[in-house]
This record gives sequence, structure tokens and C-alpha cells, in this order.
Amino acid sequence: MHKDNQIKYESGKNAKTLIEEMLNDLKDDFNLNIEIEKNYSIGYKNKVKQFKMDFLIRFLDFGNVHWLVKSTNTIRDRIYGTEFFAQNIKIIDSDVENIFVVVPDSISDAEMRNKNNYAAKVNSKTYKSFLDNVLTVNELRRLIIEKATQNISQGILSNLLGNDAEKGIVSLLNDTKNKELWNDYDQLRHTVKSSTFNIYKIILEKFGLIKGADSLLSVAATDNIPLLANRGNPKTDVFVKMETNNKIITKRISIKNTSKKVVTVHEGDASDLIHALNLGEKDKLSQALLDFESVGSKKNLSLQFPDSNDILEKELHKYNKKLVKFFIFGENSPLITDDMQIADTIIFTNKFEIWNKKSYINYYLNEYSDRGQFGTPFKWTYPSKRRGQKIQLKGFTNN
Repeated sequence: MHKDNQIKYESGKNAKTLIEEMLNDLKDDFNLNIEIEKNYSIGYKNKVKQFKMDFLIRFLDFGNVHWLVKSTNTIRDRIYGTEFFAQNIKIIDSDVENIFVVVPDSISDAEMRNKNNYAAKVNSKTYKSFLDNVLTVNELRRLIIEKATQNISQGILSNLLGNDAEKGIVSLLNDTKNKELWNDYDQLRHTVKSSTFNIYKIILEKFGLIKGADSLLSVAATDNIPLLANRGNPKTDVFVKMETNNKIITKRISIKNTSKKVVTVHEGDASDLIHALNLGEKDKLSQALLDFESVGSKKNLSLQFPDSNDILEKELHKYNKKLVKFFIFGENSPLITDDMQIADTIIFTNKFEIWNKKSYINYYLNEYSDRGQFGTPFKWTYPSKRRGQKIQLKGFTNN
């Protein structure tokens, strides 16, 4: 076999293997109620089964509904052959809900532009396509999870997705394929495939690493973070240490995985907040916060402790920067037992973004300071069934 053809063959084979590994991980580790079949084929009655796709995903909680996947490394004219297959498959097989073309996340920037351009055509109102989208492996993974978990209660789903997001960041940071591609992308991109390299590259660049200048020697990420003094979870979800040919860096990452616009960012005693703001026991603001804790809402505070409500309205906004540092990053908490617990980076995984602490604090204050209560960028309330015992703060996400 000619060398170029051999490289193309290995590249295509590895791309399919990447999808297969992702699908099997979802079924086995994520425990989704799905079935996976390789090498789907179908034909018209009494005809050869000439219309083929690489994978079938059957969602067992939704009757016989299934999705089909075609793996490729490049979006070229041959995709029109896939369109032809998709058109006929949808005529023959009424159980097919979606057909996707899927590429590795580690394709070149040029190929990613081709992918995005064709996806835009597929989803436009002026172009007729028999495909339902063109996705990366990671995008397909998210869609499968969304489909398979539609019937799971919101509380269980939130915990499931949150844990998956944390483990996913740990996994992609520790993935040796990502490390190899970072160090020598041009040489390895045809044979080494990754479902997370695009995100990996964004994260490392946000950490200040420069591709082509900073060669990775080692990467060690973990989600095993010490618990707070009250046995609660710290703001840091993932700790990573990276050694390059130039430097050693460590990052403490808070992971946010939600499709909601407002989420709980803190629950705890008012006394912890008083400590974080460096307030004295006799400070009027301290008493106002304790009064809020006792009644649990701004409405009740204005009725029962109107003076305290006025104090919070006039004074609390002056501490907005400290509030963001405490509620979102855990800074100055009396419950901290290890500096690892104080986050210095925040990652949103639903609508992917990564921020360092300083930039996010400035952004958050500018964007949301007039959308909360008491002149702060937070909504103030109490945890369910714990009125008078704790305070709860809700903050804004990037959705």
C-alpha cells in the first residue's frame, strides 16, 4: 500500500476507534440505557444492503429510536455520497431519528472550519440536507447524554452531569494523546486522534502555555480535593500540575456544568460570610446579615427588620468584589483547610468558556451587579427547609 494511502487508512481507522471508545464509555461507565452496533447497513426490499453507516446507537428508553453515525476525518466532496446514503436510509428505516457525520476534535483548524461551514449549511433554512448535523466526537457525546437522560429527574441529572464534567476535565488533561498532539501536532495529527484536543488546547493556552514553545513534560490532574472543615465540598473541583521545558504551573479549577441561567453558588452560615468580609461582631452590617439569615428573604427582611434591610441596601454592594471572591472562588472562607480548595480558574462546560479569577471577577461584576439583590450580583434566599439556619446565594452563569 502506498505510504499516503496507508496514512489515510490508519487515520480513518483511528477516527472510528475514537468514536467506538466514546460510545462504549458512555454505555459502561456512564451507565446509559443504550445499545451500540457497528457497521449498520440496509437496502430496499429484495435488494443489496448498499446504504451504510459506521455506528448505530439505539435508545432503549424510547422504543426503537436510533441514531446513525458516519465517521470521517475530512469534509470534502465525498460527503455528498454520505448525503445520498442518508436520504435512502431515511426512506427505508422509519426508526432512524438522526444521522450525523462525526469528526475527531483533533482535526486541523482548516478542517474544523470545513466542518463548521458544512454544519451551518445542514442547519440553514436554504439548504436541503438529509444529514442532521456535522459534529465533533465530544459534541456527539453531549447530545447522546441529553437524549438518553431525558426521563431522569433534574436533581439526579444535575449530580450525574456535574460529576461527569469534573471527571471529563481530569480525563482530558491526563490524556497522553492530547499531550502528544500538543507537543508535535503536525507530525502526529494523521495517526493520533482525540475527542477532546480542541478543549485541551484552549485550556492550556488560557493557562499561558504557547503551542510550539512550551513542550509538555508531565501533566497530573485530579478531582480528589480535600473536604472543607465542615466536610463540605470546596470550590476547587480539579487540581492540575503541569511541567514544561520552561516552567511548572498549577491550577485550581472550579467546574460549572449547567444549562440554567441562575444556579446556587453558596450555602452556609451567615457567620462564615461575616468572617469572609472581615466584619466585626458589633458591625451593623454583621447584624443585618444575621437578621437576613433568620427570615430567609428580602421581602421578609423588609417587613420584620426594615432597618437591617436598609443597611444591606446601602452597604452590602461596597463589598461586591469580596462577595464574588468568597461565593464563587471560596477565598477567605473560615472553612478552608488547604489552599488547594480556593479556586483560581473557572470552566463552564455546557457553553464552553474558561476564565482566570481576576478576569472573571471583573467580568461578573460588570455584567451582573445590577441584576441581583441589595445592589449585589447575587440573589439572596435560604436552602430548602432550612429557613433561619443558613443562607443561600444564587449566581448567574454564562448561558
